[in-house]
Amino acid sequence: MHKERIPQLIARKLSGEASPEEIQELDSLLQEHPDEAYFFSVLADYWPPAVSPMADEDEDPEARFRHILDAAAGEAQEPEPVFESAPEPAHRIRSHYVRHILVAAAVVAGLIFFSWLYVNHFRGQAGEAQLSRIETIAKPGAKSRLLLPDGSVVWLNSGSRISYPASFTDSLREVELEGEAYFDVAKDAERPFIVHTRDIHVKVLGTVFNVKCYPEDNRTEATLISGLVQVSKTGARPEEALLLRPHEKLVVNRGPEPASVDADISVPDNMTVKHIKESITDTAMVETAWVYNKLVFDGEDFREIATEMERWYNVKISIHDPAVAGYRFHARFENESITEVLSALRVSLPFTFKISNNEVNIYR
Repeated sequence: MHKERIPQLIARKLSGEASPEEIQELDSLLQEHPDEAYFFSVLADYWPPAVSPMADEDEDPEARFRHILDAAAGEAQEPEPVFESAPEPAHRIRSHYVRHILVAAAVVAGLIFFSWLYVNHFRGQAGEAQLSRIETIAKPGAKSRLLLPDGSVVWLNSGSRISYPASFTDSLREVELEGEAYFDVAKDAERPFIVHTRDIHVKVLGTVFNVKCYPEDNRTEATLISGLVQVSKTGARPEEALLLRPHEKLVVNRGPEPASVDADISVPDNMTVKHIKESITDTAMVETAWVYNKLVFDGEDFREIATEMERWYNVKISIHDPAVAGYRFHARFENESITEVLSALRVSLPFTFKISNNEVNIYR
């Protein structure tokens, strides 16, 4: 019964005709059936953008859906498929289109399902696992949200990429990350969830945490929001793994000196653990505010802030004075332009700036 109901609700939601009660019903069913939730996520990736008010009323809906299928097939032919953020679903499609929508949803879901069967059928053959991986990239200046095959939700920050198998194994869920991501992991006691980065491995069963590991940064961070995670350095022995508790942040410094944070717990090999005030909400926390589209600075120097702003606004920032580069700021922004942010920062400490296209130069 539920298996038949889910495609109907998906089609109505994508068409923009689902009632609030139907959307709530769909969310509940997708939580119970994470495999169907994954199909819905992929289908939404290929859904057309909102229909323009000037669009042709007599446009053939079947032609539009054939275009969706062609786009999906085109992506599948690429050696390393990259899925971008899903476009917004159509806000309003006339009711007599619903039948076509249901047929198209079933066709696309069927296409995905048989592709899934094919991948799993050959999964045991040597080397096939590498061919069945999915890579998602958040372009500079943009963020992306995705649903993993097990129902876990991941938010990718600007300039980040994540790679994972089209289907997790029966005993393990592993992903590879470069950049920054916020994970809300679906609980599954039988299958640990592991995030592999350049410097650390984070192992969980079901929890919420943030990992930051940009290759150009001088350190890697793992911040636990809720639950319990086990963190180990790449190449370390199992007994050297650390347990993080809620509101703790592990910092791994890549240089010879300890990371520039006020460590509350000292651990070997350039690793430190810092406690974060529990009174700080996720939306105000430096480590996770980006998920809520907020830019937060809490005492970082201008060099670090410039790096964050480069990713946030997709610009190149050059600071031409060492003293200015050492300025430290405490500030919170939401929806401001880069001009507005820099203008606000220079109210507290003196500097000038010039913006030309996507290049920003900062002077004393």
